[in-house]
Amino acid sequence: MEKELAIVCSKILDYSNALSSLFLEDYKKLMTEEFAELSTKQQVVLELLRVKNRTVNEIAHFLSISASAASQLISKLEKQDYVKREINPDNRREIIVQLGEKGHYYNQMVDKNQLFIIEKYYAKLPKEDLEKLLDIHEKLYHIAVEAQKK
Repeated sequence: MEKELAIVCSKILDYSNALSSLFLEDYKKLMTEEFAELSTKQQVVLELLRVKNRTVNEIAHFLSISASAASQLISKLEKQDYVKREINPDNRREIIVQLGEKGHYYNQMVDKNQLFIIEKYYAKLPKEDLEKLLDIHEKLYHIAVEAQKK
């Protein structure tokens, strides 16, 4: 890679990391104390379930942990009503994990935090810039997905 390109990419990564730190500070301020007990992996599980219900094995695969470790992680969340488990009626050997009442509430708080970040930062950019930023992020995401497959 040519030196100038490496410098530009390095600056992009530096700004991206700095933005993530700023957003994380806002996130910490906005999330209530009741969620303070959640580990990072537990938060990732809740984020995965935000999109759709998952099997224990899917969660284990995503987190790169054993199914047993994923099951223990899910048990802790289940005890606090963040998630609930059900046997898959189509495959009785599979356990489906879905959000519990507190998990839905947690994700509502995440939605509020995202809206706060959007209003505080992103909404101050012109629409054209936001569209360009989205386009670049989509392209970079697809490059990363393809690279991970190899």
